[in-house]
Amino acid sequence: MLSYSTVINCFGLTDSVPENSKTKVVKSIDLSFDLIVRTSKLTKTSHYNTYQQKLYRLVKFLKEERGIGYRRISHILTEKGYRSVRTNSILKNSYIYTIYSKGKIRENRINRSFDSKIENIKYIFKYSE
Repeated sequence: MLSYSTVINCFGLTDSVPENSKTKVVKSIDLSFDLIVRTSKLTKTSHYNTYQQKLYRLVKFLKEERGIGYRRISHILTEKGYRSVRTNSILKNSYIYTIYSKGKIRENRINRSFDSKIENIKYIFKYSE
């Protein structure tokens, strides 16, 4: 780690400081910057009702953990008494596919991450008189 005897040397400002102020002592340093933070978690993230969340979790478990196909999942859930959310009809394999694919898209959108940025760094040195 580098060590500097003065703040001016640390920031490489020896050329930009006027000659008459080089002998003065730095009284204070004002530092300002813009911190830019992006996130997908500031809005309402749960637009599913509890039944939709339960249905998606079941489909995801059966698909990813058990490796079962969409047609077999539709038969399993129909046997257990699950019905579609809006029309209350039986769960067809195409509906199971839609539940799974849209749920994965939604999970990825909610759980994505962004890098933070620091911009417009400004520092002002105030010298004692």
